[in-house]
Amino acid sequence: MGMKPELGVALTKCYFCGENDTIVMNTRLTKHMAEKVEELNGKVIHMNPCNKCQGYMKQGIILLTFDPHQSDPNWNEDPMPNPYRTGGFFVVTEEFLSRILQPEMFEWAKKHRFMFIEHEAAGKLGLFEAEGVCNG
Repeated sequence: MGMKPELGVALTKCYFCGENDTIVMNTRLTKHMAEKVEELNGKVIHMNPCNKCQGYMKQGIILLTFDPHQSDPNWNEDPMPNPYRTGGFFVVTEEFLSRILQPEMFEWAKKHRFMFIEHEAAGKLGLFEAEGVCNG
């Protein structure tokens, strides 16, 4: 009989919270594809929110903190923006964001249900100390 086919499995991460998200399996059952699938293990492969983040997006808007000085200058030009994250994860109400953002920025955040915020700005807004705010 022939050789046993290579399976290849990966567990990817959520773009927003960084927790385990999607299981990817090699359906072609070739060694080459198994290796490609296994390369995805532990990586973010899309911007679809995990179930937990979908729930947060129904409750409010996710704010993710980043450091602009450590980020690549073109971090926001990719289809999947990737600034240097600093670990802040907050869920805030639309009403809160509408008071602190310019209208066009607020509309973008409202539509996409998330946005990046500079770590220093999040600190000045008191997000790290706020009660009732989800800090992941």
